Amino acid sequence: MPRTLERIVLSLGILLRVYLAVVNGEANDDHLTVIRIIADEHRLPRLREAWEGFQPKLYHGSVALLWTLSPWQASGVRVRIAQLVSCAAGIATLFVVRRALKMRRRLSNSVRLLALALVALNPTLIGLSAQATNDAFVILFGTLALTSGFEFFESGTRRAFALMTASAVFAALSKGNGLVIFVAITVTLLHEIVRSRNVAELSRRQLLRHTALFVAIVVTAVAALGSYRNNWEDTGNPFAINGDRAPLPHFFERTYVYRPGATSVVDTLFTFRLIDMLAHPADTNELAVYPLHRTSLWSQLYGRTHVAHFAQHPPSWKNTSFLSFAVARLILILALVPTMFAVMGMTRTAVRLLASRWQSLSTRPVSPADELLAVTAFGFLSFIVVYTLSYRDFSTMKAEFIFPGLLAYVCFLADETERTIDRHNATAALRRATRWVYVILLSLYVTDVVILAVQLT
Repeated sequence: MPRTLERIVLSLGILLRVYLAVVNGEANDDHLTVIRIIADEHRLPRLREAWEGFQPKLYHGSVALLWTLSPWQASGVRVRIAQLVSCAAGIATLFVVRRALKMRRRLSNSVRLLALALVALNPTLIGLSAQATNDAFVILFGTLALTSGFEFFESGTRRAFALMTASAVFAALSKGNGLVIFVAITVTLLHEIVRSRNVAELSRRQLLRHTALFVAIVVTAVAALGSYRNNWEDTGNPFAINGDRAPLPHFFERTYVYRPGATSVVDTLFTFRLIDMLAHPADTNELAVYPLHRTSLWSQLYGRTHVAHFAQHPPSWKNTSFLSFAVARLILILALVPTMFAVMGMTRTAVRLLASRWQSLSTRPVSPADELLAVTAFGFLSFIVVYTLSYRDFSTMKAEFIFPGLLAYVCFLADETERTIDRHNATAALRRATRWVYVILLSLYVTDVVILAVQLT
């Protein structure tokens, strides 16, 4: 039965992605201009030549190649090709996540299925798989790098190391936030060397050689093939974007730049405005009129993670109907459960990792795979905090900026769900309630996507 349900979940996730990729016509950002320059002018655009010209161009080059090979050159067909490339990456991500969850031997089949379903049917992930952007690419390669990292830390095989290294390169060549994956893997490798603990069958010397090789390959490939060198030549900053940095916000006092955004450190980082999200379950793109939750980073990440209509963007995705808002409100309430589990799992692993420095305080050592997950999860959260405080426009608070670390949050969520459902002192009522929350949430996920599919059709 679980295998049949798994096939149903995967089939439904694939079907929704393909259908949206076919009927959709817009994306969050204009990556098509970059692709057109590559395909039609046979060159890579510089940072100022297109709004997304600063981006690494693995996705854009791949789509441009398909455009060149395609016998159909109509504008609509080109857009669909670009979206179907993202769709293929989104579908591939599902199978990588499934493989990674199977490697978590501590999980029961039912919890693996729940975790996979949360990824397969997540409205935001489905939406990203239907857009002509590089997000699906960096999510795929980030997830594959972490999965291969699991395997390398368990087996130490050359195959796992090669796949981990190649995936880290491709993630960084897909989007700038893919570099967080490279940093997370490097930090984990270095920590294992410092702890003088053997990884799989590798000695400390062998692990040191693998680490040096990993860093050398990724840095060389990214420097040679990425857009970072051109950005540095044009602006003096290899990580420059087509947007101006803002003055850092004050700690308490609110100040306003661009489209708020980060108004103060307290408003941005020390608030979670659930009540306001339930009252106003969507963003606006206005300069002066916006819901209070738009200035709260954690509120934005939460809403944008779980609801396709929360961002109200691109324009054709906007939907303020009673049904859409009702579904969004229910999702925002029920999604507190998996979000809480993910935060608890992250916190538990971080505490164990810190406690492992004092052996008397550590009851169970943290495995290198779990350490990699923790470093990745906190690495992406640190990235989004720095990015938000640096630019302060609310568009920097996108959930997709942390999605390359998706696997870390999913594994923590699954671990805590397992503890809740299978722990000896859990009551039958608690187990049933947890399962029903997930079942209803998944149904609402699908409803949110179906509403979007109908309006785009």
